Parts: sequence; structure tokens; C-alpha cells
Amino acid sequence: MDQGLVRLLELYTNLFTMFRWNNRPTLLRTNEAENAFVSAQFSLLLSLIARENGEKVNEDRLFKRILLKELPKCILSDISVDTKVLIKELDPEKWDAVFDATVSEVAPLLPANHREEFMNEMKMVKDGSTEGKIISTGDLLSALLEADIHSRFFPEYYEEALESLKKRLSHFDCFQPYKILRESPWIKDYQEALVVLLRAVRWNRLKRNVETTVAGHSFYVAVIAYLLALMENEVGNNIDSLEVVKKALLHDIPESLTGDIITPTKRKVEGFEEVVSKVEEKMVSEKLLVHMPKSIALELKQRMLDPFGGKEGRLVRAADLTAAVVECLMEIKTGNTQLAFRSAISNMLDTLSKSEFENVRNLSDTFRWGLELAGR
Repeated sequence: MDQGLVRLLELYTNLFTMFRWNNRPTLLRTNEAENAFVSAQFSLLLSLIARENGEKVNEDRLFKRILLKELPKCILSDISVDTKVLIKELDPEKWDAVFDATVSEVAPLLPANHREEFMNEMKMVKDGSTEGKIISTGDLLSALLEADIHSRFFPEYYEEALESLKKRLSHFDCFQPYKILRESPWIKDYQEALVVLLRAVRWNRLKRNVETTVAGHSFYVAVIAYLLALMENEVGNNIDSLEVVKKALLHDIPESLTGDIITPTKRKVEGFEEVVSKVEEKMVSEKLLVHMPKSIALELKQRMLDPFGGKEGRLVRAADLTAAVVECLMEIKTGNTQLAFRSAISNMLDTLSKSEFENVRNLSDTFRWGLELAGR
């Protein structure tokens, strides 16, 4: 197993501990992983609207950028958005130099066969292309959602931020996908679902040192699934990496309506899992997607309700378990002595070691070795 992948996944975990709006009081504390998830959701919706209205979108480039744009943040964690905007206004060349140096710093961790391409995409992430506009708009909408939530209780601290975000979003008023999204009555229901996932803490029966929410976890699953898909394709396993990312980003959306019903509970009584599936289908159809254009609703629905189906889905499930393994490792390495984490990680690694995917099996072996080191 390429150690670069393990180090890359470890670097991405910085997103779980980098919190936003640190210089202001917050009503809902969000980290960069959660923000990336919400931004990705807006970008996904914008891309579907663009395609619905005849605009060409290079989805492979779009979702590649969505996942890669967070990497430089993992190193530039101490520079707030407000500070970054001012730096870019005062001396854009210096900012570009710092950013390029950061991209070069993470380059050795990137998959060798994609390194040059990934570096270029990170540098061009918010260019004037349709993909760049979608990502820029998605990022601003995600930040605006957070600021709006905080402003309800701390209005004096967020008045300026809200005005700034709205002004920056106004630059995209003529961007047709954004105009349609902004005027769509169904976007309110979708935003409310995203807020639920921002608050849904995983492993909530256990004391956590590094808390993760369903939102942050889902973004991390997408990163893992995408990288594994690339590696599987290199060994001749034909995986649709774009489908993998979409399934990963949408796989936990139904939990915003049903809550987190853990797998052991679903399987406690024969036939109960099927009942839960029917409930999910009914709630997603009637509460979340009901007012959407049918073509967009269909694209979302099939991935929300059957995220682990097919070869791509099975890889997403492996990435889902791998993300949970990393969460357990974070707890163990930060001194959490609750036996539940060691028991859970052991069971998940046993499952992953039997995966049909070569790189999943190799990665599980690497994590098992890391677990043994952590226990010494």
C-alpha cells in the first residue's frame, strides 16, 4: 500500500478540527469538513440545474475540484476567509505565491499518475469556467448558510459578513444555474436537511475527543471513495469514479429525515431493514424531493436510497467503513480509552480485509498495523 495515500487521508482529517468563524461567537460550530460537504451539495444541485437547462458541465473536472480544493486548507488552516480576501486585494501576487507553495507541499502525497493534473485543478479551482463558477457559488452559499444561522442569535457580529457574502454572490446573478436555484421553492427544504446533518454527531452514545458529524463524515467518505476508485482503475478494475463520488456525497442524506438508525438495529429483527428502506423512500420522496424537477429528483433519489448498490456502491460502502475506522483511530490516538472504539475498529477491519477490492484490503492491513502501533 502506497504510504502517500495514508498520509493524504491523515492530512484530510485536519478538516475535522479546523473550525470556522473562530473570531466570532457561533450558534452552530462548524468545521471545514462540514462546510465542504454543504458546498459540495450546492455545487451538485447547481450542476444538475445547469445540465437540465442545456448548459455543458464537465462533471469529472467539477467533482475532482470539489474534493481537491480542501487540501490547501489543511495546511493554510490559520488564515481566515476575511484575512485571505484582504491579502488577495492588497497583494494578489503574494497570495498566489503562498498558494502555489502550498500546492507543491501536498504534491508528493497525490497519486503519482494524477499528480500534475491534480495540482493544476487545485490552482484553477475557481476559474471562469462553468465548473469554476459552480464551485465559487457553492462555497459562497455554504458560507452564507452558516452566517445566516449565527446571525439569528448574534446579529451584530454577522451583519458585515452577511453583507459581504451577499455582495460577492451578486457577481453571479447572471449565472443561470444560480438564478434558478435561488428562485426554486424546494431549496429551503434541502437546506434544512443539510443543517440537520451539520448537527448530527456520529458515535453519539460515546464520549468523543474529535467529534464528527454526518455532514463532515460524508465529505470524507467521498474523498476516500474517489481515491480508492482511481487506484482500483489502475489495477484494471473498471470503476466509475464520478458515480462513486455522487453516491458518497448523497449516501447519508436520508438520515436528515429518519435519524441515524444503526445497522445492528436494522438487522435486529428479520424484515425490519426492509421496513426502514420503505420509510426512507417515502420520507425522501414526500418531504425532500417532492417539489424538485423530476429529472433532478430522480438523479438524487436513486443515489440516496441505494448508495451501496452495484460495484460503485460496494466501493462507497468500503469507503464508509474506512472513514469510520479513521474516526476510531483518531479517538484511540488522542487517548480515548473506551473499549467500544477498539471493538468497532477490529470488526470493521475484519470486514474490509475480505473486500473484493484489492486496494481496500491493502488499506485495511495498513490501518491494522497502525492500530497495533497505537496500542503499544
